[in-house]
Amino acid sequence: MTQKQKVIVHVSQMIMSLGVKSVRMDDVATEMGMSKRTLYEMFGDKEELLYQSIVHTVEERQKALSAKTRNCDNMLEVMLISVKEICGVGFNNDIEHRLTTNLNKFYPNVLEKLQRFHTEMGYRCLKYALDKCHADGLLDPNINVEIMSRLFLSTMSMYINTAHSLPIPEGISREEAFEIMTVNFLRGISSVKGLQVIDQILQRDKA
Repeated sequence: MTQKQKVIVHVSQMIMSLGVKSVRMDDVATEMGMSKRTLYEMFGDKEELLYQSIVHTVEERQKALSAKTRNCDNMLEVMLISVKEICGVGFNNDIEHRLTTNLNKFYPNVLEKLQRFHTEMGYRCLKYALDKCHADGLLDPNINVEIMSRLFLSTMSMYINTAHSLPIPEGISREEAFEIMTVNFLRGISSVKGLQVIDQILQRDKA
């Protein structure tokens, strides 16, 4: 691991445990045993350090999720397990909410850049998964994967950002509603073979 990578890991841990406001360039330099000048030479400014550190956290979560789905039989199963894992953690827990709030207040440029990163990563991962499903005969052969990927991400982004104001039935959490919508989206674009796979997975999860 390079010195720069060590800094990114250290700061990512600071952000998740203490919050983005806890990160001071002087403190980071001292704690990492380097000069402040060296730190700035590595990242340019504090905003870039924050951005790269939060991206590191996102990528580590993605690696952990990939490890949990490594033995899946097909990409539909990967997507259903991934959604369940994400919803189990919560896509707007206290830590995430505080981080987003503070970034919006103190570092709006970082938040905007992170949102672009999330959008691009989400589209890339979803399109790859749907392309694989399409190739395996799990989707309706007439489906336009690119359009459906962008439509789904656009809809889910709007839902996540406005879910507090949307009418969700009593007793259903935002995460449960998100999971239900995702399952129905996948069912709507699946072939007969794909529907059978989804039903088998859902039935297995109920057992």
